[in-house]
Amino acid sequence: MAAAMREATVAGAVAATDGAAGPLARLAPSALVAWIALLACGCTGPRAEAPVDPRPTTEWHRVPIVDRCLGRNVLVLNHADPSLELATVAAQLQQQYDWLAEWYGFAPRFVIVHVGAGYPFGFALKSGPDPEMFLQVDGIFDTANNYAHEMAHCFTYELGAALPHWFNESLSDMAWLESEIELWKRRGADAWLPTLDRVDWRSYELLQLRLAHGPGYFPKVLRALWRRRDECRATFDGSRKLDVQNELLVAALSEAAGGDVLPFLRTLGFDPRTRERQRGY
Repeated sequence: MAAAMREATVAGAVAATDGAAGPLARLAPSALVAWIALLACGCTGPRAEAPVDPRPTTEWHRVPIVDRCLGRNVLVLNHADPSLELATVAAQLQQQYDWLAEWYGFAPRFVIVHVGAGYPFGFALKSGPDPEMFLQVDGIFDTANNYAHEMAHCFTYELGAALPHWFNESLSDMAWLESEIELWKRRGADAWLPTLDRVDWRSYELLQLRLAHGPGYFPKVLRALWRRRDECRATFDGSRKLDVQNELLVAALSEAAGGDVLPFLRTLGFDPRTRERQRGY
């Protein structure tokens, strides 16, 4: 990405003058395309004070940053390849953020996105004020490259630091599933969902609730949890018993369904006293 592009992106210098000396007129054609992508997704609009670079809590943080791009709600840190058109990545990630913000009904202030060459898989964590996600550089322009799943974790941190693994991972799978259908329009629900309807699929229980109650079900679940966010943050702090955590999750699942879903979940093998890990993990 050209230096002028980086400066315009980071500083938010979007106001071109009528003459040829305006900041956009000075951009190289490839940088201008990336800038238009940022403008189209709203990345150049008003935003809160930019996040600071996260403190190094993993070996991946210590890989040097070769480029960065600040959008409205995403900060993308490139640890991999200085030739990447990072503004395009930031624009796509901002689209994912905006969609998730509507789906969840709440959102973190910023999501910090690391792009690296050595990650064994995508992952997310929160050790500072803003959640972080890590994406592999291979396939970084493909939004199916963990955009939705890992960013969903960054949103779920708003409910607490330590939700049970089974729900945290399966909810992120649901966010990915709905993003593929609604946002990126890569899949059709009627053709795709039946292929996942298998008892060996890792998010089988939540999929069954999605099939029973439709695409608006999990936004209702999330709003039910958000109304009880203080209770959630106290419950999902890593110190409460598993059954207490699961009872709160089942209560939200039931509220969104309009009736108690625990008997149905039990028919699928779910036990709130013991269910901690996602299927297959």
